[in-house]
Amino acid sequence: MASLSESPEFFRAAQSHGLETVERNGGRYSAGLIRGVSVITRGEALGHELWVDADFLADTTAAINSTSTGLKARFTHPGLSNDGMGTKLGTIHDAKTVGDQVIADLHFQAAAHKTPDGDLADYVMTLAEETPDQFGLSIVFEHDLELEQAHTNEHTSGDLFISPDEHNKNNYAHAMLANLRAGDVVDEPAANPDGLFKRGQEFAQQGDELLQYVLGVSDAKPSTLCFGVDGDRAMQFVTRFLSRHNLTIQKGGDPVSEVESAVDAPPTREEFAAQLLQYTEAFGADNGATWFAEGVSFTECQSRHIEELNRQIATLSAKVDELQETLSSLDRGEDDGGEFAEAEQGDSEGPRTLASRIRIAGRHSDN
Repeated sequence: MASLSESPEFFRAAQSHGLETVERNGGRYSAGLIRGVSVITRGEALGHELWVDADFLADTTAAINSTSTGLKARFTHPGLSNDGMGTKLGTIHDAKTVGDQVIADLHFQAAAHKTPDGDLADYVMTLAEETPDQFGLSIVFEHDLELEQAHTNEHTSGDLFISPDEHNKNNYAHAMLANLRAGDVVDEPAANPDGLFKRGQEFAQQGDELLQYVLGVSDAKPSTLCFGVDGDRAMQFVTRFLSRHNLTIQKGGDPVSEVESAVDAPPTREEFAAQLLQYTEAFGADNGATWFAEGVSFTECQSRHIEELNRQIATLSAKVDELQETLSSLDRGEDDGGEFAEAEQGDSEGPRTLASRIRIAGRHSDN
């Protein structure tokens, strides 16, 4: 149940859609009109764990009809960095409750055709004509905390609140209207027919279900893909990751049963090829393929690769030193020509040049 003491100052109810006609030159300002816009629908106030009941619909209808100036309509909700200036479209009038919806007419002002962001009025009317299922309003209002708390107390037995609305299956507290502020035009994508806020909740819920299944907390596989991820494939990936890094999952200090059903599950062809490519590109075709087949972790492979590179560097350094020593010996001009190193006895001219000694040696051999 929502904490009423911490409710937001402005509450943005879920958008709803449903319209009848578009009149380009109609309306109170002769600048355009959309008739039969759904302002709000009975049900969960999506994203806030509050319930919009029949009384809230009646109060919304009365609030719109209570003033001749109508309810302010804007193009999307103001953000944290802007107050909605330049986004006003016009006003909403002639509300009525039809079944589980509040229906009203949206009248465009001339200024909405000349906003800083262009002709917003034309854009919204075109959107309503071409894709009415992607058009919607979302009201912004202040809620009455005292009435909400009183209603909750009235229907609480012990510590359990039981909603008087049989459709409120989750027993959310009922929203009470204090002041209606605006009705803003919002986009509702075709892939998100139940509303923008609900889609956000579904993402969180699906993500939680996926993680419970992947981590072995639940045996119930999610019935739909979450972020395009299949539960079994995600489980296989997480299991291999935990195994490679010798990790376990614990809950409240007690070991949680590991996802044993996928321990021996083989990877997909795409996953296998991607992992093998990662190893071979990092450590070479031979080592990469061998270590990958042995199941060596990528981190351990990096250590092995560094050690091997250091050995290769040491070997190459030794060879460089040996070659350097050989080159140094050649530079000293050492040779084995001992027979030409000494001057011939009786040679009064002293040492001769190498060429002279060769000629003398030749003459001696002739004699």
